[in-house]
Amino acid sequence: MIRKTGVGILLSLVFVLFAYSSVLADTPVFKDGKWYGSINAGVMLLGDIDFGANLNYGGVLTVNVAGEKSFETGPSIGGAIGYILNNHVRAEFELGYTEMDHDKAKADAAWTFTSGGTTLSGAAGLEVEVDGEVEALYGLANVILTPLGSQFFEGTKLTPLVGGGIGFVDWDEEIKSISSAGTTLTVNAKESDTDFLTVVMLGLEYDYSENMSLAIKFRHLWAYTGKNGVEDADGDNILGSLRFKF
Repeated sequence: MIRKTGVGILLSLVFVLFAYSSVLADTPVFKDGKWYGSINAGVMLLGDIDFGANLNYGGVLTVNVAGEKSFETGPSIGGAIGYILNNHVRAEFELGYTEMDHDKAKADAAWTFTSGGTTLSGAAGLEVEVDGEVEALYGLANVILTPLGSQFFEGTKLTPLVGGGIGFVDWDEEIKSISSAGTTLTVNAKESDTDFLTVVMLGLEYDYSENMSLAIKFRHLWAYTGKNGVEDADGDNILGSLRFKF
């Protein structure tokens, strides 16, 4: 369901906004035929991920009951090379990196985590501390639209942005240990893969000079990482962006 929802929203958004932008006659935001580069930095908020009963993680950790795991907020950095296709459409390729720490895991029924012949157990609803991290390198082909052109807000000239992209995410996840009630279960399990990634974006851009602009962007991402009893991942990405024309 998450996979179909993400792709459906992305395709619908791009189709509608392309059609909308083609009939607008606002003042051009940028002259046609211009290359640009951008540097992005911000935070990634990975959503809780559900896992199923009888989970086997990395061939090391087994879990007897379904639950969910949560993550700390992590940094996100990246860059992009883009091209102004016309007055209202930009295309770009983006490469980025993000990482975040594990936070907690919990289940609605009595649970057991087993690794290396040792078992950690607890009551329903009890949260356990998870020590580990996720690292991800991602690439995206994005379409960014400026269907309203530049608008004045309180005397400041701003450009609303909307768009989406598709690409890949190459991720590595490690769970080092799980702790509850003063007891720690050593795990040292790892998993990694490369999966399909989609994103939708809203933003607001300010032209600092003729060749440089600043923007803030909010993005929602779907990473189709679900396998081996673990659901797909999704998250929110808040970025500040510095863009410069070549």
